[in-house]
Amino acid sequence: MTSKIINAVMITAISAVAFTSCKKDQNTPVNSTIEDGAYSSIKPIEGIPDTLKVPEGNRLVADGFARGFQIYQVKRSASNPNVFSWVNIAPLATLYTKPDFREVMANHFAGPTWEIVKGHNKGQSVVGKKLVGITPDATAIQWLLLQAVDDLSTPGNPVSFVQRICTHGGLASTTPPTQVGQLDSIPYTASYLFYTRN
Repeated sequence: MTSKIINAVMITAISAVAFTSCKKDQNTPVNSTIEDGAYSSIKPIEGIPDTLKVPEGNRLVADGFARGFQIYQVKRSASNPNVFSWVNIAPLATLYTKPDFREVMANHFAGPTWEIVKGHNKGQSVVGKKLVGITPDATAIQWLLLQAVDDLSTPGNPVSFVQRICTHGGLASTTPPTQVGQLDSIPYTASYLFYTRN
């Protein structure tokens, strides 16, 4: 019973930090992106939508505040070779333990993959597959629920699910693509919540 109470308190505390990171704050640059030297805060949220909830039997164990880029490449349409479009090919970001982007905890790159660079699980990585995506903010990339792919992750890695929330920026360029293979990197920030099986 005591361990259930402690787990509930830890989940509430971590969730509160994540939700607070999505709220505008005049004094602290929480989970923000730097634009022309100034911080731009993320819109407030009320909570994680039900469609992104992690299945029962999993518990929240860590959260990270990401800052980096969504990388896009121009690809030719399979149905019409004269049509080009920007296609997201990978993230490239750093996750931090602090909402003001201090204390690196992980690197985030193609897969999508998160590689832990600090602490007990240093060197381990988890690869996820998208289960659900929603768009609370049309000016930012989706919020996601991802499931860890055991066969691609480090053996024994405890992470079962990852949520990406509080996104800001990261959408593909509105500039019409003109050349196949052209690359573009779009800045973004987000919060990532990591879960493990009970």
